[in-house]
Amino acid sequence: MTARSHIPFAMCLWWIFSLVMGYPITGHSSVIAGIGGLMPDLDHPKSALGRRIPLVSDTISALFGHRGITHSLLAVGVMILVLMSITTKPEYQELNWMVAPLCIGYISHIIGDSLTPSGVPLLYPKKKNYSLKVFKTGSLLEFIIMGLLTIFLVTIGGVGQQVYQQILMTFQQNLAF
Repeated sequence: MTARSHIPFAMCLWWIFSLVMGYPITGHSSVIAGIGGLMPDLDHPKSALGRRIPLVSDTISALFGHRGITHSLLAVGVMILVLMSITTKPEYQELNWMVAPLCIGYISHIIGDSLTPSGVPLLYPKKKNYSLKVFKTGSLLEFIIMGLLTIFLVTIGGVGQQVYQQILMTFQQNLAF
C-alpha cells in the first residue's frame, strides 16, 4: 500500500477500535493513528517518514531491508513494551493517550500490506510472507478501496468533516507526499 492509503486505513481502524473500546475519537488521536500507519515503512528511505528521518530509516533499511522486522508481530510487541515502559514513568504519563492510536495505526499498516501480493513477514525472523493478495500496491483497486474508506471516514465515521479537514491539513503541512 502507499502512504496515501495507509493513513485513511489507519484512521478507519483506529475509529472502529475506539468505538468498540469506548475511547474518544479526536483529531489528535486520529493524526497519531495516521502516523502509526506510516511507521513500519521507516525501513524504506524513500517512504513518507523515511525521507524525514533519514538516519533512522537508512539504519533500519541497512540492517533489515524493506518489509522485514518493522512489518512483523515482533516489532509490534517491542513497540508496545517500549511505549508502555516510557509512559508509565510519572514524567511521561501525560503521553499515555498516544499509545493506543499509535499501536493501532502501526498494526493497520501491517494488515494493509498483508493485502498486497508481497505480503508481510508476520513471524519475523521467519522468512515466510503472509499475503491475502487482494490488490497490488498503487493499483486502481487500492485507490477505489481507500477512496471508499475516506468517504466512510468523512461521512459515517463518527467524526465531523471539520475534524477530518484538520487532520488532512496537518498531514499536508507536515508530511508532504
